Amino acid sequence: MQRALMAGVSLISIESILQSCTTDAGLTSSSLNFANWASAETATRANIDKALQAFESQNNVQVNNIGMPFDDVLNQLTAMTKAGIPPDVMELSGNWPYALGGSGALADLGPFVSQSWRKDAFPNSFEAGTYKGTLYAVPFSITPHGFWYNKKLMAKAGLDTTKPPRTIDELNQAMDALRAALPADSYPIGIDTSVTEYALTGFWPWIWTFGGNPMVDDGKGNVTINWADDGTVAAFQWLQDAVKKRWTPNGQAIKNERDMMSFEKLVFKLDGPYLTGILGDTNPVFDSVQKVNASFGVTTTPLGPGVTKPVTVADIHNLGMSSLAKNKELAWKLIDFLTTARDVIVSFLIPEGGVLPHTSFNTSQQLYASYYSDAISREFITNVIPTMRPPAFGLRYSTAAMAVVTALQQIANGADVRTRLVKLTDEVNAIYHS
Repeated sequence: MQRALMAGVSLISIESILQSCTTDAGLTSSSLNFANWASAETATRANIDKALQAFESQNNVQVNNIGMPFDDVLNQLTAMTKAGIPPDVMELSGNWPYALGGSGALADLGPFVSQSWRKDAFPNSFEAGTYKGTLYAVPFSITPHGFWYNKKLMAKAGLDTTKPPRTIDELNQAMDALRAALPADSYPIGIDTSVTEYALTGFWPWIWTFGGNPMVDDGKGNVTINWADDGTVAAFQWLQDAVKKRWTPNGQAIKNERDMMSFEKLVFKLDGPYLTGILGDTNPVFDSVQKVNASFGVTTTPLGPGVTKPVTVADIHNLGMSSLAKNKELAWKLIDFLTTARDVIVSFLIPEGGVLPHTSFNTSQQLYASYYSDAISREFITNVIPTMRPPAFGLRYSTAAMAVVTALQQIANGADVRTRLVKLTDEVNAIYHS
């Protein structure tokens, strides 16, 4: 098998490599190209390679494994598609299924998906890959953001670790107490205020819990936009206040926040179930699931004044198939393998830290429930995942997101909240109606 192709190579290099892979197929009857970011990351490269080797040996197929840096996946997939050399199967996330599917780059996976899987899926996991009624991506790893908290730091501030904040009022009171107790280089909460699309991903739960709904898709790709509704204004005002009160460090991106969480410089943070592994990779003190659970807990997003139930963002990993794939049956066979085979689940998905895409796989003792028996995993499966929903993803979402996070950072730095959000509404409307 052609092991992980070099990440970040030029389009011409990718084309030549894929051509040589096809020529070198040897005794295999077919080949597939699989693009993913797991093979571009040291922590997961060996695991995905091992899983793909199992598929090759079982199916007499060569899989050309194309590793891409996470931040450049959409650009590379778009360029490869325009050049007529798209990968057959691709790992996706966030808005990517919508951007690629809406432009015609992805195949409709609806005819391939069984009703049994749909019935055995977490709420909104298929919706996170559906655009204008067409299923462009199936769930691969379920990774929504839960509300993480450091129990040791809470205890040092005199807070009850068995009662993490369940409302915004409780959260604000806890952060006041923590700010008074923590050293100057530590913070009660981490809120990403960088000018990156992922900063918006992380802020959606806060917008929704305050009752904001600034972008509403009617299911047909038509988006109603109002970034100055009362709930959204309240969420951004809360953010600005959090910066002023030094509840959160300003200008930090998610990687920096995860580093701070790993070295116990942050108490609260919205993040996915994979944070368990990240904590251990960053700080050997947390090199086991048991050690992470001893120091950290997870619950649902605190309830704001605008909701009656917790809500979080469906930030999951998906799998899609190119609309130009020559052998769609074989491509689907790889997707099915990646989402059901024990080789993948044990070698890659579980070590990666996400929740499995079939609900029963996580809850059945005959399957993989033993791998998810710790308190943090059970909280994600039982309480956090059922609260996830996708934002109004679409063809223009990523462009709009950059306008939003620019405004988010400006508000964090002191811009008048309502005035800036009225301006943002005009900016986003112009993007969607240009």
